[in-house]
Amino acid sequence: MTLVIGVVVALVVVFLLTYITVRKPAFGEVVIALAVLMILAAVFLYFQKDNRIERKKELIPLEQIELTQVSYKLAYGDYYKLSAQLRNQSQKYRLQSIMIKISFFNCPTENTTDFKQCQLMSARKHSIDTRLAAQQSTAIEGYFLLDNKEIIALNSASNTFIIRKIDLLSGTAR
Repeated sequence: MTLVIGVVVALVVVFLLTYITVRKPAFGEVVIALAVLMILAAVFLYFQKDNRIERKKELIPLEQIELTQVSYKLAYGDYYKLSAQLRNQSQKYRLQSIMIKISFFNCPTENTTDFKQCQLMSARKHSIDTRLAAQQSTAIEGYFLLDNKEIIALNSASNTFIIRKIDLLSGTAR
C-alpha cells in the first residue's frame, strides 16, 4: 500500500512540475532544480550510517553486564529454552537489550572447558529485550529454534556430549 501511495505522490509531483514549467518556464526550471536537490539530499541522508545506534552499544561496557545462573533445556517443539539471571551494573543507563551467542559443541568428555578438542556443531546470535533499569537484576528467557542436526545430536545417546557455550556479545543502552 505504501508503494502505491508513493507512486501516486511521485506522479502528482511530476505533473505539478511539468505544469509549472509549461506556464512559467523560468520559474519551473528553478523549482525542478530545487526538487532534484531535495531528492538527492534525502537519498544521501537516508543512506548515511546512523551512529546513534553504535553509541548506544558503547554506553554500557560488557564488564557491567552480568549473566549468571544460566540454564538451558529443550522446550516445546524444536525450541531450546535459555534461562538466566541478568544484572545491569551500570550507574546511570538502562539496559535495553543484550546480544548473546549460543554455541553447541560436540565434545568427547562431559566436563570440558577447553573447546579446542570439541567440534562446533552450530553457533547463532540472539537478541533478548530486557528494559532493565540501572543497578537492577531480573530473570530472562530466550527461545532458539533448533535445526535438524542439533535436534538429532541432543536426542542421541552416543558416546559424545553436547556442550553449550553462552557468550555475551553486546548490550544496548537506552
